[in-house]
Amino acid sequence: MIDYSKGRYTVKDTNGGLIGRIDEDEYVRNGTVLRFKVDGDEFYTLDSVLIGFIRDGIVTTPSGEPRYFIASE
Repeated sequence: MIDYSKGRYTVKDTNGGLIGRIDEDEYVRNGTVLRFKVDGDEFYTLDSVLIGFIRDGIVTTPSGEPRYFIASE
């Protein structure tokens, strides 16, 4: 499992649009605006609602639908 809080990553939607960046912490932010939180291999809203799970850089919903892609910068 990759520890996303230990590096710099870009997060994109399934169409390739930039959602935000992870910059050596557990948050996805777009500029200064926090968008999501990463906890291990789980991906959450800021209200702690589970969006899905991260596997091989792909965030999928609990039902298996791809939502976001995470790539190292």
